[in-house]
Amino acid sequence: MNNNPEGSKEYWELFNTKVRPLTEKQQRMITYNFCLLTGNHLDELGKGALQLIKQLTTDHPPSPHYESYQKKLQQKLPNDGMSVYSPLIWALMPGSTSYPVWYAAAIVGLNIAELQLSTLPELTRLTIEILDCFAAK
Repeated sequence: MNNNPEGSKEYWELFNTKVRPLTEKQQRMITYNFCLLTGNHLDELGKGALQLIKQLTTDHPPSPHYESYQKKLQQKLPNDGMSVYSPLIWALMPGSTSYPVWYAAAIVGLNIAELQLSTLPELTRLTIEILDCFAAK
């Protein structure tokens, strides 16, 4: 992967300053919107994972199946480790000190860009649009 793709600085600055302070639910909404960009490329396993990611944006308790979905997706990764499953795996990751949800959301976007489903400037604009929706509520 290009160490400094176009728009990388702006993308990371946005996530560090604007996404990081959001609630976990809001961060997961950004993640879900990024994952929707994989929708046309997903098989049934991927579509099931996408539904679990959507569930993480609600106030309902997460399904106990999300960890097993994450493992199934990891087992289907190709040898080079990158596929449309990659952003889904990151999106299903529980927040931790090492990988907080805002950081996982940013990695989802990097995966989307690496898969050439969008660009970092487009994902930056999408994130700003989502942030504007949060501010309007």
